[in-house]
Amino acid sequence: MAGSVDPTTTDTSPVEPPPMKRNKFFALANRSSTPRPTPSETEVSLYLNQPCLQEDGDPLGYWKAKQPEIPVLTRLAAKYLAIPATSAPVERLFSIAGKLFRPERCNLSDKRFEQLMMIKCNPQ
Repeated sequence: MAGSVDPTTTDTSPVEPPPMKRNKFFALANRSSTPRPTPSETEVSLYLNQPCLQEDGDPLGYWKAKQPEIPVLTRLAAKYLAIPATSAPVERLFSIAGKLFRPERCNLSDKRFEQLMMIKCNPQ
C-alpha cells in the first residue's frame, strides 16, 4: 500500500495559522454593511424628530437649551440666523436700485425691476 498513511505515526509539527490577509478579509466580510451615520447626520435627525417651536416661543432660548445636545447645528443657527449688525447691505441695495430705476426708466414694471435687481445683486 504505497498511498496509505500509517495511523501509528502522528504529525507533531505545529499547525500554522492562516495567513494574515485571510483573517483581515473575513473580518471585513463579517462587518455590518450599513455605514454609521456621521455626528452631523445624527444631529440633523435628532433635530428633525423634535416637535416644532410654538409661534410665540423664544428661538434664542431654544438654541441655547439645545446647545449641549446639538452643538454643530447650534453654531450654524447662530451664524446664519443672526441679524446683520450694520445697515451697509441695505444701503448697497438702495444704491443699486437708484441706478436702475432712474427717471428715464420710470416705465419699468415691478416684475422687470425685481428681475434686474436679482441679476445685478446676484452675479454668477
